[in-house]
Amino acid sequence: MGSDPSVVKRTQRFLSEEHQDTPVQYGAYAGIGGVWNIIKMMFAGMMFWFLVKFSFGRNLLMKYPEFFSFGMFSKAGPTRKQMEGSSFQFSFYGEGYTDEQDPTQGKPNAKIRTLVQGPEAAYVATPIAMVQAALTILNEPAALPKRGGVYTPGAAFAKTTLIDRLNKHGIQFSVI
Repeated sequence: MGSDPSVVKRTQRFLSEEHQDTPVQYGAYAGIGGVWNIIKMMFAGMMFWFLVKFSFGRNLLMKYPEFFSFGMFSKAGPTRKQMEGSSFQFSFYGEGYTDEQDPTQGKPNAKIRTLVQGPEAAYVATPIAMVQAALTILNEPAALPKRGGVYTPGAAFAKTTLIDRLNKHGIQFSVI
């Protein structure tokens, strides 16, 4: 879940080289929620691994996705009620130094938490994000990188108003 470390590193390199921003150190972690959840995940993983090893198992997985995912997936996709009852929330935690603190002298003296939350991720939030990103590209070409190439989203949209656009359309970014 969340950004791949390689994407974050590429973004940090771009921002450091092009905008002279100080790079950050990054690590991704996922909360499991207890030993019982670990046991359930291990059981499901072992069952899935066993089934995909054999063609009969793969056929069963394809034919009965609801049964093997404990109702989480179906061929029909989610219902409108399921989508309306779904949402996402990510918390990003950071520690660092204030402008006054010398990083070579002591431990980090500042903390930040950013919360990103929104509606159902796949069918609702993704189109919102895609449309707002497209509008940002069309309306803010001067804020985009000047040279061609392949950019990470963080590099491409760093100097744009994409976050403001997303906030106005139901995907909320807040610093706590």
